[in-house]
Amino acid sequence: MASRRLIDFDIDKYVRNSKKLDLSFIDWDDIPRHELSDGDVMSMHYMMDIETHTVIYLRDLLATRAAKDPHVTAFLACWVYEELWHGEAFSDFLRSYGLEVPVEPRLPDGRTPLPTRPRRTAQIREQLGIGHRLAILPSMIGSALMRDFIALHMTWGAINELTTLTGYYQLIRRSSHPVLHQMLRRIIQDERRHFAFYRAQAKARLTDNPRGGRLVRWLLKALWTPVGAGVKSDEEVDTLALYLLADSPEGLEGARSIDRTIAEIPGLEGLTLIEDVVDRAVERRRRNPLWAIPPRVPQRTSPAPPREPHWVHTAAAA
Repeated sequence: MASRRLIDFDIDKYVRNSKKLDLSFIDWDDIPRHELSDGDVMSMHYMMDIETHTVIYLRDLLATRAAKDPHVTAFLACWVYEELWHGEAFSDFLRSYGLEVPVEPRLPDGRTPLPTRPRRTAQIREQLGIGHRLAILPSMIGSALMRDFIALHMTWGAINELTTLTGYYQLIRRSSHPVLHQMLRRIIQDERRHFAFYRAQAKARLTDNPRGGRLVRWLLKALWTPVGAGVKSDEEVDTLALYLLADSPEGLEGARSIDRTIAEIPGLEGLTLIEDVVDRAVERRRRNPLWAIPPRVPQRTSPAPPREPHWVHTAAAA
């Protein structure tokens, strides 16, 4: 059983140290003084929406065998809270820059109550339709029929977390905004821990389990989609991939490094999921030069809204 395997992750240390993202060092007033490109803004909106959507992924995961493992559920409880604050970080950054689409409710003093993007989040979830609300059913059925279903979810999570933190590194490379660099480096610290958990779980569950490795490999090749797919359109997924991974040798190496790292999980040797995504996006752009172009940055509001106090509270509570 997986619980008897050696899992190379200190869940006790992680749970004890899990906390809200600390951005008390950020100079929010400096954000509008530096320019963001169309691609930067597109990337941040994508990242904000997907980080905020994490709770829906959690819903699906808790409908599976994963809910029986106390170590997994302890991690997930902390994970979803930390991801919530990643979404709020992107939200406040974009608002400080002067971008908020659609305009969200305000408190009497002009500040934005938490959660800061209720209209946008509700709109995104409503647009997904009934099919998305029924998406929990395949997870429930698959979990009931497959002994190694948790291994699939843990491997899927490892791929998504590594793709996410690699995307953040690539956005640092592409953007010239110094405050964005500071924020992303802090978020990356959380994402590295998240990836470490999923990878450790996947390795533990697939080590000395060739049957499980073959099944997970087959299912990934048949069903895996990039992080954000389903919430974002195919063109939006391609836009992000082209901007962060297909723009330069450094970006392409980032894609290859994800595949190399995931290939270290037993049974996944030689798998090239991320490179395949990038190749398909490049081919679609080749066939249609207007495909997956980052949208123009909307008109910025002026002056910037009042500074949000909830990041300062983190330092006071530490």
